[in-house]
Amino acid sequence: MKGYPTVIFTDSKGKVIEPLGDRNADGVLAQIQKFAKAALLSAFDSFDKVVESVKKVNKPILYLFVGANKDSAAMEEALFDESLDKARDGFVFVKSTITKENADAKRFSVAATEPPILLVLDVNAEKPEAAPLKRIVGKKSAKDLLKELTSIPKPK
Repeated sequence: MKGYPTVIFTDSKGKVIEPLGDRNADGVLAQIQKFAKAALLSAFDSFDKVVESVKKVNKPILYLFVGANKDSAAMEEALFDESLDKARDGFVFVKSTITKENADAKRFSVAATEPPILLVLDVNAEKPEAAPLKRIVGKKSAKDLLKELTSIPKPK
């Protein structure tokens, strides 16, 4: 019997996302990269969830606070531009939506009316919320973000 095996992409709980599309190498790679990016974007959604993981790898946190607006979508897209792949590897990513009820937004003094905000945090600092390594406010281009991220000193 000849044929292709069934390949299905699932989330971490086993829920089917979609079956494998194209079977050529480029198609398979594109689909894997799409899901890898989606997994990265949803890896952590709060500061407390990421703290222990970050301490083990000694990387600062990139914490993106977004709203439901075009500037937030553009900022997220710029942050995950492939030109930032190498620079982004030096950080752990967290993202959450700015709301009045968001405990992290309160903790880091991010108001629900603000544009997208990217905080760079040293998890080993006594109070990371009081002294972020960098606070980047508003929509930025990938080129601007690259300059910002490469200028940040690494934690000791």
